[in-house]
Amino acid sequence: MHRLFSVVILCTVLLSLSRPAAAANYQVEKVADGVYAAIAVPGGKAASNAMIIITKYQVLLAGAHFVPEGIKELLSEIARLTPLPLRYVLLTHHHKGFNFIDFDLPKNAEIVTSWQTWQSLKNEYRELPNPVTFFDTGLTLQRTGVTIVLSNTGLGHSEGDVFVYMPGPGVLFTSDLVYNGVIGYMGDGHLREWSSILEMLGSLGARTVIPGLGKVTDGAGIERFTRFYREFTTEVLRYVEKGATLAKVKKDFRLAAYEHLPGYKAFIDVNLERAYLELSEK
Repeated sequence: MHRLFSVVILCTVLLSLSRPAAAANYQVEKVADGVYAAIAVPGGKAASNAMIIITKYQVLLAGAHFVPEGIKELLSEIARLTPLPLRYVLLTHHHKGFNFIDFDLPKNAEIVTSWQTWQSLKNEYRELPNPVTFFDTGLTLQRTGVTIVLSNTGLGHSEGDVFVYMPGPGVLFTSDLVYNGVIGYMGDGHLREWSSILEMLGSLGARTVIPGLGKVTDGAGIERFTRFYREFTTEVLRYVEKGATLAKVKKDFRLAAYEHLPGYKAFIDVNLERAYLELSEK
């Protein structure tokens, strides 16, 4: 029942996002030579940021929550930037039960992802037409002087989250492991493991950080989200240790410093439920 509730909430929020047809879903900005951040426009159909990497002979796209409208727009943006073809999609995660996202990618693009994300995809009722490469802990792609490191975090924001790091320009794409100035969905999160991942991401020393939602940032953005994450989980744990029920937590929980942020009200109940259940486990 908990799982169904989380899925329904996320579906409702994602599907409720609407904009005029002519408006953009992504704002694309250059962050390094051949590297672009596609930032989800608030109120658009894109539910997560993406990353475009243009190498000498091909294009790679990293991200998640890809809906048909978003993919169409990203392909147009890529065509505007380069005549090179999109060859790989680095799928950073997939939430179980969502058949309307991540299945409408160009069929000639190969999906590269973690084995956990592949398991999630192949267990959906839709059949994925793309070729797929999946990996266990890590995979490094070398593309004519460009190094792209993919790391599988195991348990974090979901099962099998992948972050993308380019050590040359110092660009880190965290996907939904980090949000910048936004409160995002934590309903599939593994709270204890996620905390350790944030420490590791901060230790990379990336000069540019593309978060899962929010504007492009740097290491300070990771620190800010880590601070929120610790305050959020600490407050939930305080209620758990007092023996409060989930209903009591939802009624009384306050985190005043963050209540003004986009996404806080939309996701607070499902995020609290996940945190409460996770942190109640011995």
